[in-house]
Amino acid sequence: MEGTVIRLVDEGQSTSVVMLAHLLSSNGFEVVTPASVRTVVPPAGALEGFPARAVERAEWWQRHLVEMRTGRPLDDPHCPVKPEYDPAVWSLRHRELAKAAELAAAGTAVSLTVLQDMRARFEREGVLGLVDPRLRTVSDGTGRTDRRVVEALRKIVDEQTDRSTVSAQVLRRRMERLLEAEHGPGVVPLPSRATFYRLLKTVSSGRHTLGSARTRRSLAKQPDGVFGQLTAARPGEVMEIDSTPLEPQHRAPRHRSGSTGGLVDAPAPRTAPGMDRDLAEPSARRFTRPTDARQSVEP
Repeated sequence: MEGTVIRLVDEGQSTSVVMLAHLLSSNGFEVVTPASVRTVVPPAGALEGFPARAVERAEWWQRHLVEMRTGRPLDDPHCPVKPEYDPAVWSLRHRELAKAAELAAAGTAVSLTVLQDMRARFEREGVLGLVDPRLRTVSDGTGRTDRRVVEALRKIVDEQTDRSTVSAQVLRRRMERLLEAEHGPGVVPLPSRATFYRLLKTVSSGRHTLGSARTRRSLAKQPDGVFGQLTAARPGEVMEIDSTPLEPQHRAPRHRSGSTGGLVDAPAPRTAPGMDRDLAEPSARRFTRPTDARQSVEP
């Protein structure tokens, strides 16, 4: 759901878009499945960027799973239901056995366990769940380095944020001592000097670990990313307001300093007129009071 637009998905993972008001007013609209088994809406372009062979394999699985679950082929959802896959006649277990037998007869032997696992992934994640999980894992740039070494170095880099800047060799010795304390002497193989430097560069990327301590601490205080997203469908639904104090005095009772503020309509976007408030006014308290939101959407 985005604003007043609803994106629907059927059992074959085909999507359609409809307005919320039209959906709610339709006589044929009815919730027929519990939330626990609802189908995942596949994201647009879910298979983009994967190797062609992986995409072909995922689409192959999708065709067979849709046919097994609905009784109809993916490319013709309105054709008559195949008798051996009719959900109204046969249980899911029977349809799974029938599909496994069909694939074996076609020369592609698939065990029942694998078929059930792929079906569960398809219902949980959509067509993206049919892609090899190894291709979906995003590399962190550390390659095949022992994960214990990577985690120890990350801990050392994190602790370095509020300390004075030291050389890479000092960080290496700290990492070695940490590995010995956690796993015992000689248990974890240590990387070579060149490998350590490459690993340190990857783990400390963008953190200024070997640079200025002031910059390093300032970067550590920054948020990881945006806190979230808002979708505004009509003017005036989301308004953004900000204010700032004015240094020069202006003509007001007792000649106090004031503040100026602005109001922005996010979806339009349009700007409301600037506003001044006297600090002597108790209700202002150095912040601009919100103006009527209608001001920002008037032509």
